[in-house]
Amino acid sequence: MRTWTSLLILGALLACDSDGTASGESGIDAPTSSSDPAVSTTSGEPDASSTSTGASTGASTDPTNDPTDDSEDDGPEPPVNFDFGAVPDFGEFNDGCNAVDFLFVIDNSGSMFSAQNNLIANFPAFIDGIQATLTDVESYHVGVITTDDHNSFTPSNPPECRQLGALVTSTAGFDSSNAVCGPYTEGFNFITEQDDLSTSFECAAQVGTSGAGFELTMNAMEAAISDDLNAEGACNEGFIRDEALLVVVVITDESDGPGDSEGPPPASSTGDSMSWYESVVAAKNDTPENAAALVLTNYDGGPCPPTATWEDGVNIVDFAELFGENGFTAGICQPDYGPAFANATAVIEQACENFIPPG
Repeated sequence: MRTWTSLLILGALLACDSDGTASGESGIDAPTSSSDPAVSTTSGEPDASSTSTGASTGASTDPTNDPTDDSEDDGPEPPVNFDFGAVPDFGEFNDGCNAVDFLFVIDNSGSMFSAQNNLIANFPAFIDGIQATLTDVESYHVGVITTDDHNSFTPSNPPECRQLGALVTSTAGFDSSNAVCGPYTEGFNFITEQDDLSTSFECAAQVGTSGAGFELTMNAMEAAISDDLNAEGACNEGFIRDEALLVVVVITDESDGPGDSEGPPPASSTGDSMSWYESVVAAKNDTPENAAALVLTNYDGGPCPPTATWEDGVNIVDFAELFGENGFTAGICQPDYGPAFANATAVIEQACENFIPPG
């Protein structure tokens, strides 16, 4: 960089000396000398047979002062131009955490009415806190999924998106918003900052309590962020972005994975906390710093210890803890999610600071 800067300065000086606007035209004459050799600013070569008669005017030395010089004054020489070639195009520079993708995994089984209402009531304050804290974030994707394939009891979503992990665009059944929520403003099946975030989220997140009793919470999450569902033309097209921090928010009051009292797959999710974690990291191009997990469930040692084995979210808590400082857990039975979401905001802020831009 210093070499380029020096060449540019040199080029500017040479051009200034040869453009016919030297000091003699400024109206200020320099002292004359009869002993110093004259220097032409056009040729750049000293003329031993000439003497300086003042500051240069940008032309050659006057030939009348040199009887042996019969050259004619052809006027000033053109300025010197330097061709440094085309400036390289480095593309758009991503200097940090400027986008966030939120995936809300909401249990839609029969016991979730109060938890869904609690979530919806506290979402406006949560997203306001996120926007006030993450001042550099300009773009949000907010997607909602359920813990079944949208085909249980009262089907929801369009027929082509009645599959595990498909983002919610319509709801149906008991305690739901019973509404068509999307596609949303930008034409996708997820909410963006172009929507009224609180209103659109309330429509999608009130998924109701008519879902399957065998929750596939973590397999639904894996499907939602998979390449298949995020491909062009698929139900979740455009949701997951390489340049965005991914925040997975899981809200369930039941167990999942190994030891689930409801039975092995297909009554529960395949895999375990480590494989679920690896699926999230893989969705972020194997960069664990670019993902975070927030879990509200029942677990021993938390504010909502399980009262039965089917309520024990230990495997999902272990999943969140694998994210280190980018992981957060809270109790689903708490009457107000506000304090938990306030603490979660600090975790997301830290995750944004840890974010590693792709490329």
